[in-house]
Amino acid sequence: MYFRITICKSVLFLSVFQYDVTLAQSQGKDSLNIFQEIVVKAPAKSEQDIGKTLNYEVLNAEYLTRNQGNTFVNSLERLPGISAINVGVGISKPVIRGLSLNRVMVNEYGIKQEGQQWGSDHGIEIDQYNVDRVEVVKGPVSVLYGSDGIGGVINIYPSLLPQRNTINGDFLMNYKSNNDLFGSSIKLQVNRNDVYAIARCTFQDYASYRVPANEFTYNGYVLPIYNQRLKNTAGNEINFSILTGIQRKWGFSRVLFSNFNQHAGFFVGAFGVPRAYQLFDDKKPRNIDLPNQNINHFKIVSNTFFAFNKNYLEIDLGYQSNTREEYSRPHAHGTADTSFGNLALRLILNTYTANLKFTHLIKKKKKNIYGINTQYQANQKSGHEFLIPDFKTNALGIFVFSEHKPKAHFIISGGLRLDYAAQKSASYFRSIYDGQLNFLKHEQVAPSLDRNYISSSGSIGSSYLFKEFWKLKTNLGSAFRVPVIAELAANGVHHGTFRHEQGDSTLSPERGYMLDVGLYYKKKKIEIDFTPFFNYFSNYIYLSPSARFSPLPDAGQIYKYKASTAFFGGFESNINYNLNQYVSNEISIEYVWNKNLMSGLPLPFTPPFSVLNEIKIHPFQTKQLKDFSCDIIGQYFSAQRRVDRNEPTTDAYFLLHFSLSNTFCMGKTKLNFYFQIRNVANTRYMNNMSRYRLLNLPEQGRNFQVLLKYSF
Repeated sequence: MYFRITICKSVLFLSVFQYDVTLAQSQGKDSLNIFQEIVVKAPAKSEQDIGKTLNYEVLNAEYLTRNQGNTFVNSLERLPGISAINVGVGISKPVIRGLSLNRVMVNEYGIKQEGQQWGSDHGIEIDQYNVDRVEVVKGPVSVLYGSDGIGGVINIYPSLLPQRNTINGDFLMNYKSNNDLFGSSIKLQVNRNDVYAIARCTFQDYASYRVPANEFTYNGYVLPIYNQRLKNTAGNEINFSILTGIQRKWGFSRVLFSNFNQHAGFFVGAFGVPRAYQLFDDKKPRNIDLPNQNINHFKIVSNTFFAFNKNYLEIDLGYQSNTREEYSRPHAHGTADTSFGNLALRLILNTYTANLKFTHLIKKKKKNIYGINTQYQANQKSGHEFLIPDFKTNALGIFVFSEHKPKAHFIISGGLRLDYAAQKSASYFRSIYDGQLNFLKHEQVAPSLDRNYISSSGSIGSSYLFKEFWKLKTNLGSAFRVPVIAELAANGVHHGTFRHEQGDSTLSPERGYMLDVGLYYKKKKIEIDFTPFFNYFSNYIYLSPSARFSPLPDAGQIYKYKASTAFFGGFESNINYNLNQYVSNEISIEYVWNKNLMSGLPLPFTPPFSVLNEIKIHPFQTKQLKDFSCDIIGQYFSAQRRVDRNEPTTDAYFLLHFSLSNTFCMGKTKLNFYFQIRNVANTRYMNNMSRYRLLNLPEQGRNFQVLLKYSF
């Protein structure tokens, strides 16, 4: 169940059926995206309302900065239907309409982000300061994106290119009081005769975060929280990126080099049973002790776009190397191998991607899109613990998508896709020792796998504008997802989530059938939309908590991957009302309901019903106080009692937030100022989407945030 209320300035629906090649060349291929409906969370003076069939939203840099959360994903939570799975304050995963992990794709510059996203404690390796434009597509998009597009897609695009023959940039500084975060980021960009380069470097450092509590209860034991800080939740990031390219009349070509590096601690009770002596205050809140993780994600992306005779050819190539290391003391879980030191688990994932898409425009009323997607992955593991084996995967997909506009107020679209995937993984044997470290036997914990899959998907949709102010959109599609190696062969302690995970090598691909409906109304000062959705899965794969605890020491509860028939339903609704030129109010309502049709129980890790209401006030504007605004936000989350067997429940809570922002113009430069108070009342609450709720730990308390951005 999910419910929310948002208040911001008017929502702009931009859509253009006829493509503009000049715009495409100046902004990049994303302006040629087949989904033309764009919802820009930014001030707007006019609207062109020729819709497409899917629920589709675009966020600009102003929206992302104004609503900045602890991570890039947290900055998206203000959107209806979007939530996040959190581990502390530096790690989060996107959730769209209750679907997450490998059911939600994150694409950066046309290439799917690959970083062991099956793990709920594995964050998205994206520099949140380097994101200027994001589009979120909710609903069935497997036809266009393939496996993992079953719940929705988050596309990250580069910022608008600098004007010709200019040099400019910006410098950003950020401070958050709750965890004493200091962040800075600098961006420089140059364009010489449409040959350009854009570089950014980001640094963040934060201490263990504060909670409004002095103790917590775990398994009947009351344990202390010294100085209201969760020990060892500090971290830091160092990121850089360089984008260089050329644009000409024939199109454009660009290359991105980026590296994301994060070092973050885990709360000491997340690896093994929490004990009082581990929680003792060491007076060093920025210290990162064991257990901790180090993440490095290196990426090279090439985008090439050719325009000829009103047709477009797009070629995307990508290479990614994701290294994920977890460190903890090796004495637990019965292993006698000390050759790795404190390295508990290292996963190195290399991914090669190639995508090709051809768009054929037929006059102004029809276009066909033909595409090919390919990917190769190789994963290697090491460390004194085991979670998943080494593996290799290959994937190939082809699709065709057509869009037709028979009348000015009516659009229909549809597509078909065929995919092939192959997986191979090695078996793994664990050495078993007795209490005196004498060898006993080799125990097989993961089988070898050699599997091949062939899947198809399709979709059909429509958008109909009627009675001038009303629009109806429908989209019906089938979707699929190939099970990942973790779901097939995992068998070990996943410390960041405090549980022992077990896969099932007999699982078949996931299959879903989805209906998405949207009803929209806009007239003068008011906008209303209502978008119900219905998803049926004939083979839904999920991680279910069992009634047993792991036989391994300090390994927590056993969670098993299972498959079942399942149903997801719910809706999102927005009511946006501009009282006058100074005050606006938007209400968004979200609700997700699901059920395991075999057990009759709800599915685990479902976002609760919530309400968010924001009042935005613009009392005046002067040359010095341009775009001055004051926001008051109230956010309510209902109790989540619809949980899976052996899954803990959470109580209802209400949060109050406040923010101020302004732009100071100084000649050709400007200074953006943002001030926020999150959780004004310092409310103690449990977030149903947080991994730390399994330890009965409350969420982050009151937080003052100040962000300054100087553009030159």
